[in-house]
Amino acid sequence: MSDQYKVVFTGKLAEDREPEDIITAFAGTFKCSEEKARVLVMSGKATPIKSGLEKAKAEKYQAVLVAMGLEVELVAPQPAAKPAFAFEIEGDSPSADDDDSVSDTSVSACPKCGSKQVADDRCLDCKIVISKYLAIQESGHAFTAPAATPEKVEEAEESSPDTSSSSAVDYSAPADSSSNPYQAPEADLTPEYEEGDMTGPVSVSALRGWGWLTEGFGHFKQNPVAWIVTMIVWVILTSVLSFIPVIGSLAVTLLSPVISAGFMLGCREQEEGGDFRVAHLFSGFSSNVGQLVLVGLLYLVSMIVVIVVIAMFAGGAAFLLGDGLNSMGPDMASAMLVPILIGTLFIIPVVMAYWFAPALVALNDISAIAAMKMSFSACLKNMLPFFLYGLFMMLLFIIGSIPFGLGLLVVIPMIVASMYTSYRDIFYS
Repeated sequence: MSDQYKVVFTGKLAEDREPEDIITAFAGTFKCSEEKARVLVMSGKATPIKSGLEKAKAEKYQAVLVAMGLEVELVAPQPAAKPAFAFEIEGDSPSADDDDSVSDTSVSACPKCGSKQVADDRCLDCKIVISKYLAIQESGHAFTAPAATPEKVEEAEESSPDTSSSSAVDYSAPADSSSNPYQAPEADLTPEYEEGDMTGPVSVSALRGWGWLTEGFGHFKQNPVAWIVTMIVWVILTSVLSFIPVIGSLAVTLLSPVISAGFMLGCREQEEGGDFRVAHLFSGFSSNVGQLVLVGLLYLVSMIVVIVVIAMFAGGAAFLLGDGLNSMGPDMASAMLVPILIGTLFIIPVVMAYWFAPALVALNDISAIAAMKMSFSACLKNMLPFFLYGLFMMLLFIIGSIPFGLGLLVVIPMIVASMYTSYRDIFYS
């Protein structure tokens, strides 16, 4: 049988990664709660992540965790160590110089809690078995209070072999970890890592901004008719909803992440060898739709806050000029420039938090808030690629608008698909 390795988190984090990013990525990759991920990541202690792995599998775990920002070591199988307890067959007395013998444990006070209530090698207050406690201390194993509950002490005592037996018993084999009350618990990460699991967000080359668009066009040209029809259907539905006062616009905003998720699901199906279909427009309704709507709600609230801020500054500027909004001279235009710039500074972070959120929620089953945090972090790490991406995107919009806007039937699907290609590039590098 091949050697079995253990993947151990050393407790240290990469200096160039933010702890919150690591926690979010860990929770997303291993499908655990952020609270559980935070306890492990911020513990500062060596923690086994996974054991019983073949070397190749262990190295995959290590690569993924290191990419997240965790310092990880692989622990090779160790030869069996001497047992912490020494048992002697009746009649075979150990010599005074035998290192494996158990020293005299007759004491007048408990070595753990100091109680004088000691009888029959037990402390009547904290319930420990004194000889075993001393043996563990001498062997260098830490004995912690949580592990030494009365139930576990009795369990350990019951699992100890009968020293009065006259038959020869081999105690050199290590005890089963499942029955060892003193062994540190391992992190329980049930969904094992497979090649291709999320490892980001990571920083990518600036030129990838153009690469995302060209790869997005690759998705479009696989089935251009389906892409164009899907876009037309969505535009028609959006236009119809917009005619409904208040509720229509609200519905469009809340459902936009759901529709966007459908496009992402379609792109993933293309990547896996399938076809993009018009039905993908509504596939987001069957993929974590509650969290997708929450993304839309958070986006809506954020934009309302931004609009209020702009209005406050714009109103203040108009008030200072004294003429209200009825006159828009050069002075007024200059005064309005400040709130517009301030509003832009607020809008950019909102868009950053929104950009990858639908894909993360639909494809990785991440909560809305965690997805928006990861999206913001991903955009922040790739400001230059996104800057070039924005320039190329505006250029494509201009070119696509020239022939009566018909070019937008290609440009818009290309940009939508590029959201998926950028997601794959940043989160799966």
